[in-house]
Amino acid sequence: MDKILKKPFLAISLLAVLCAYLFFFKLGGMALTDPDETFYAQTAKEMLNKGDWTTPYLYGNPQFEKPIMIYWLVEASYKIFGVNETAARLPSAVFGLLGVIAIYLLGKLLFGRRAGFLSAIILATNVEYVIISRACITDMVLATFMLLGVLFFFYGYLKERGYFYILASTAFALAVLTKGPIAIVLPAVVFVIFLLFTKDAGRLKKIPLGWCLLIFILVAAPWYILTYRLHGKEFIDAFFGFHNITRFMQSEHKTGSQLYYNIPIVFGGFFPWSVFLPFGFWYIFKKSVTGNAAERSKYIFILAWFFVIFIFFSASSTKLPTYIFPSFLSLALIVGVLWDDFLSGSGRLSGAVRQLVSGVKISYYFLIAAVIAGAIGAWLFVSFDMPEILAGVVVSSLFLVFGFSIAMTAFIKKRYVAAFFFVVYSLVIFLLPVNSLILPEVEQYETSKKIAGILSSMMKTGEGLGAQGNYLPGLAFYMDKTAIDLDKHQAMLNFLNSPGRVWAVIKEKNQRNLYDPVINSEYIKPTYLIYSIGKRAIVTNSVPEGVPYLVEMKAAK
Repeated sequence: MDKILKKPFLAISLLAVLCAYLFFFKLGGMALTDPDETFYAQTAKEMLNKGDWTTPYLYGNPQFEKPIMIYWLVEASYKIFGVNETAARLPSAVFGLLGVIAIYLLGKLLFGRRAGFLSAIILATNVEYVIISRACITDMVLATFMLLGVLFFFYGYLKERGYFYILASTAFALAVLTKGPIAIVLPAVVFVIFLLFTKDAGRLKKIPLGWCLLIFILVAAPWYILTYRLHGKEFIDAFFGFHNITRFMQSEHKTGSQLYYNIPIVFGGFFPWSVFLPFGFWYIFKKSVTGNAAERSKYIFILAWFFVIFIFFSASSTKLPTYIFPSFLSLALIVGVLWDDFLSGSGRLSGAVRQLVSGVKISYYFLIAAVIAGAIGAWLFVSFDMPEILAGVVVSSLFLVFGFSIAMTAFIKKRYVAAFFFVVYSLVIFLLPVNSLILPEVEQYETSKKIAGILSSMMKTGEGLGAQGNYLPGLAFYMDKTAIDLDKHQAMLNFLNSPGRVWAVIKEKNQRNLYDPVINSEYIKPTYLIYSIGKRAIVTNSVPEGVPYLVEMKAAK
């Protein structure tokens, strides 16, 4: 490894090869999932069709859920590669690669070459990072811009070069164009904590605050100003009022209101490296207290970065698994530093080092046990809930267990570097059967592509199409049709009671609810279940000639 670490270009090249496989291999092999991927993909598609690079559109109307950056990136990808799944996901994959390189450079700058390289591998191979790098959503772009802002800040701080602070301001401005004001508010809190702790007035005076503020405004503000001029109060109320303030104060989803919601997200999303976090947090906290001032400040920063983001989104009423994703850069550095120090001290016998070695060993053994228990649990769960993917899950988990068995053997023989990289190897071979055997089966449950194909083959010109909210963007993307929103029961009732033939994509239980006298006492036409997969169902009020149906339901007389 030493030969690789002495040549940064070689280290980055190896990281790029790993990322190319993890993030780009079969990137478009699975259809876009509902509702999030199709939401962003369809918005960019409509902007492309309109030739508009300013206002996000969905179903022909302006929508302001997120700022413009993700739509610019996806729209540009469409212009180059055409409108397809690969093009929609490509920006996330590219930014996933950039994020891994950035964490390598940051870890190398703060903690040394090996710590940076290990941190980069750890970041690239945790579950959530791989998933988000292959998804058409905003989170990878946001996290990478924030990470670049941190990287440039520390280059400016440690190398005393003012232009790096300006680059940091640019990166955070682009993050604000990706997510909104929170992308600068949270980093600002962390930097204030860091700068208060360092008390290094000499270096602080070298930060060109005026230039940083000017560049930030010049990059971040124009789109917000232009959009306000075009849409006025509608933009302010929707973006700032609802999507920032209201969603923080009031939960948008039925789940996620628990204060502890993000704890399992951290341990599940950062797996397999999350097993090292309990000891890793303790170890980094200890170093932040016992080290010299320069070392302590670095550890204080990575702890503050994690806890500020984690606490803020734990306090938010609306929670999603991806909200705390930018905090993963701290987790990667924590585990990377832990492993770096472990590899350096594994042959020593001092008390402090012995404690470090014991902590990592216990964590590693727990990792092996967790993989075996997880494989058995997955078999049991899938055998009851999704038996059609059981074979794929069994094969994938056997690949994983095989890789971890080799890793465990290397660890027992004290080949610790090999043991680390065999964990990476396990994840690499695990993805082969996942991509080939599991995702093709899961696709029909999580996407609207098959439903859209069936509808396109049966619908005639002039017939109406409706769908529940989660299915609307997927049908729009794959059918080029805007369906009527049927989330409200009365809207569904009126739609299916139309005089002509109409088609609805709804949850199967909602067809039964149409005839439940407790929910609905009005008479409506019979409805026919044409196709069902998982919770999704195609329902019509009049079956075309020659088309079989599965179930006919009528109102009770």
